[in-house]
Amino acid sequence: MERGIVALVSFGAAFAMSWLVQPHFRNLGFLTKIVDHPGGRRPHLETVPRTGGLAIFISFFCSLYFLETTVLKTALPWPWLGILGGAGLVILALGVGDDRFGIHAEKKLYGQLVVIIGLMLAGQRLDMVSLPVVGAFSLGGWSWPFTLMWYLGFINSMNLIDGLDGLASGIAVLASLFLVAISLALGSGYPLLLAASLAGGTMAFLYWNISSRKIFLGDSGSMWLGLALGTLMLHMSQVSAVPLTTLLAPMVVPIWDTATTIVRRCRNRTSIFLADDKHLHHRLVRLGFTPARAVITLLLVTAGSELFALSDYLEQPWLGLPAMGAFLLAAQLGALQHLSNRQFGWDLFSELFYALGLDDRLGGHSGLHGRRVAEVVELHADRQKSAVTARAAAAGGAEVVPHPASSQPRRKSVAGSTDDALLPTSHDVS
Repeated sequence: MERGIVALVSFGAAFAMSWLVQPHFRNLGFLTKIVDHPGGRRPHLETVPRTGGLAIFISFFCSLYFLETTVLKTALPWPWLGILGGAGLVILALGVGDDRFGIHAEKKLYGQLVVIIGLMLAGQRLDMVSLPVVGAFSLGGWSWPFTLMWYLGFINSMNLIDGLDGLASGIAVLASLFLVAISLALGSGYPLLLAASLAGGTMAFLYWNISSRKIFLGDSGSMWLGLALGTLMLHMSQVSAVPLTTLLAPMVVPIWDTATTIVRRCRNRTSIFLADDKHLHHRLVRLGFTPARAVITLLLVTAGSELFALSDYLEQPWLGLPAMGAFLLAAQLGALQHLSNRQFGWDLFSELFYALGLDDRLGGHSGLHGRRVAEVVELHADRQKSAVTARAAAAGGAEVVPHPASSQPRRKSVAGSTDDALLPTSHDVS
């Protein structure tokens, strides 16, 4: 069967299975009380199950078995898949325990180390590294610590970035499709099949994640996606000698967020395991981005990075054009928000450094640190309703009745005006 058709069938099978089981795992979350309650750093206003990652895991392996027995009629590398599945089950159990009972971050780290050491003992190691200028070279004994950091980075960066609806799952979908494109170019069969199946299962979850019948990945799902992506990319780097700079292009947002988080917490002399609401996506919504617009902006940056990497690796210069378009669209969204923020006396570079996590002074000077997520998101919703009511009343010629949200205390901005800043934040499941 032609590889392009295999990719489509794999994507479709995993998508269909994940689509069908997501509602059942949503009900399972309520029954087992594996749920996320509103308040604190969480923007949602209702209780939401955190079992979406379990459905992705089940649909991923079930779709592979279906493809092997019904469509491909050929044996898949189940010994290798068994290693991935076994490690995935332990990661899922660790995440479910945290989602249900709450596990200290240090204890989660110990569990992750056990899983990673098991993977390395089973042969999943970064023995060879390929870089664009240097070429391929062996790490020797250094493959053990490098592999350890590789897996820790993937698992925890996906966990940390899972703070807005559609963000972590959207990055996972884009990363999986990126691996599909690389596999098609290389003619690799099994990586193509696995990446397409992972993309399909995660894409179906993405629909339920942003629908009215909401479901979250949970720590189990975000860590599983990090483990799966890390394993697939490690396998491709060893088998096909794809440069690491190319493979890591889809992870630019999670990597940047994790790096700045570690630096920030070390600079503030706080524990690196202490969860907070100062991640990259939190900063965007605090600058006035709606959660949906913040997600779109970060996904555009991810897509642009992928397209630039593909343009270089596949030697297709025309891919640089859509890549540039993705970055320009992300920049346009930021510019539009900056124009709205100018009334508060914020300059462009201060906003940019704050958004990138390079400077916290904008947040400190504008009183953002005292804002809790739930109240700010509710204020954002109230003001949107007020704006719609005002436009409707103006169009009908009726008197505009102030929305109850307008009675909220007003604070002076940096510029000294009495306009209250719209500064919503989001949740962090780390």
